[in-house]
Amino acid sequence: MKPTLSIAQCLAAAAIAGLAISSPAWAATDEAAAAKLPDAVRAGGKFNVTISLAYPPMEFNDAGSTDLKGFDIDLAKAVADRLGLKADFQNVDFPQLIPQVVTGRSDLIMTAFSDKVERQKQLDFIDYFKTGNVFYSAAELKDTVKTEADLCGKTIAVATGTSWVTWAEDLSKATCAADKQMNVIQIPTQAEHIMQIRQGRAQASIIGLEGLLDLMKQEPGKFYQIGAVGEINHYGIAFAKQNPQLRDAVLAALNGLKADGTYVEILDRYGLKEAGVEKFTVNGEK
Repeated sequence: MKPTLSIAQCLAAAAIAGLAISSPAWAATDEAAAAKLPDAVRAGGKFNVTISLAYPPMEFNDAGSTDLKGFDIDLAKAVADRLGLKADFQNVDFPQLIPQVVTGRSDLIMTAFSDKVERQKQLDFIDYFKTGNVFYSAAELKDTVKTEADLCGKTIAVATGTSWVTWAEDLSKATCAADKQMNVIQIPTQAEHIMQIRQGRAQASIIGLEGLLDLMKQEPGKFYQIGAVGEINHYGIAFAKQNPQLRDAVLAALNGLKADGTYVEILDRYGLKEAGVEKFTVNGEK
């Protein structure tokens, strides 16, 4: 069963490639954390962060700009600074996130990426953000699509390769008749999902609750939540299994950022304080 949670209870309150943005100065280097870094990373003076645009308020840029913004971006920069490094960002399509890291083209993934047991076969995660899945649609459909059951037989646009795909498919099997399953189509970006809905090609999409809150804030009255929030889970910073030194260095830096209030300050910056974790854990300490 999915937990029944309101938006207020949960949080209270296209793509471009080859981006490389260096982190600004936030605070003095945490030498104890930096000492945990792999020699090659420390000598290189940077780590490479793979992201997948665009998903406000986590990672995005304004129209006509290549400047990266968002909670993940600011937190990655703060971590890098504490480690005496610069953060360079590479934008890829979502299905390419894992290959980027396991092949060594990037050091870590930090992009609203869910810590899933099946992903732990290839990656280690530091869980740093609480989230949950929601269906949403355009306000024009509010009178006809009120619950998840109303989506049976309808088309749902979902981000390619995400855990939202299997969540929608599983919910469809549990909710809908065999001859009236949800038609789950995979399309890369949120902007494309919204276009599909507005053009009548899809009747709903799925997003993390933080994304829906931001969307409703940016475009008041144009979107609404369908049904309850489901599959409460965590986003994790992901590392290749063979890179535990970098994982542990980042964990130490995060703990320092939490201790001095920087982590909460960055959450507050994007209205996400309720999504903060009490403790950073590795692989959910499963």
